Amino acid sequence: MPICDGMNDDYVEYFLLEDYIARIKLLPKVLEHLEDTNKDFDDYMTKLSKYDEEYIINYWIYLLYIELISNQKIESIKNDDTKLSDKQLFFDTLNINHKRIHTLHNFVTEGELEESYAYRTNDVNVSKINPDGSESIFWRGAKGKDLNKFMNDFLRIYKQGGTKLIYSNPFLASSLIHLLFLRIHPYKDGNGRTARIIHNIKFTEMINKLYGTRLKLSPLNISESILINKITYVKRIDNIYFDVKNDCNEEINAWFNFILDMVDEQLYKSVNMLEHIDSSKKLELPKNSMRLSRLKHR
Repeated sequence: MPICDGMNDDYVEYFLLEDYIARIKLLPKVLEHLEDTNKDFDDYMTKLSKYDEEYIINYWIYLLYIELISNQKIESIKNDDTKLSDKQLFFDTLNINHKRIHTLHNFVTEGELEESYAYRTNDVNVSKINPDGSESIFWRGAKGKDLNKFMNDFLRIYKQGGTKLIYSNPFLASSLIHLLFLRIHPYKDGNGRTARIIHNIKFTEMINKLYGTRLKLSPLNISESILINKITYVKRIDNIYFDVKNDCNEEINAWFNFILDMVDEQLYKSVNMLEHIDSSKKLELPKNSMRLSRLKHR
């Protein structure tokens, strides 16, 4: 069965994720873009500080609701409002471990897959079914026999990071985690939806460290913009080699730039929304939206 574009034409054998990351060199176009996005986000956080705490919490709950809906729509999954209405697993803790990853995955695939607290053991293809019934494979995930080793590496990188900018900047670090999870592809299905939630959790953790806050809700989500730019999102992922043999530095930098573009789009929307809303009025949340209780700071 042919591989589209010749990307990762075999199942990915285990390698140290740190070795993969060590090969990434940030290009000037990403560094310049990052500088602008950092400044715009800092301005956004300054604007948020001027609003009443309860109003902002409601505002972030609203953003989360839009994020969860968009996250499902990216994969063409129909949303169930009752499923989204009373889920606290995003807010109870920001800690990430194997069990929590499985819990998040079970949430996004509820009603689609049987609940499981294990990574896949079989090998998988990322592919599409053509009108004639044939399968076009874009790339192959990590080999099932190596998944536990890959995911142990993933968690080590998630928790420990490093001193390099790719680890210490919230936008780059969350984008890196997003990419690694997608390309490891630890489940049969639901990998993209789980990756985007973990992206948000990592981002929130790092914002807390950077700004000295104790947020449980991400102050900015990007799935709404990814949904609009889904074709480019998929292309950026598909174009990246996931091994330590091939050079894909340009493609990984293109991925970082894409995520920064999504952040820029959402910053514009969010700032515009804040500027046109009277903070003295309670934000109207969608019906069945998350309850305010238990969602305040830790």
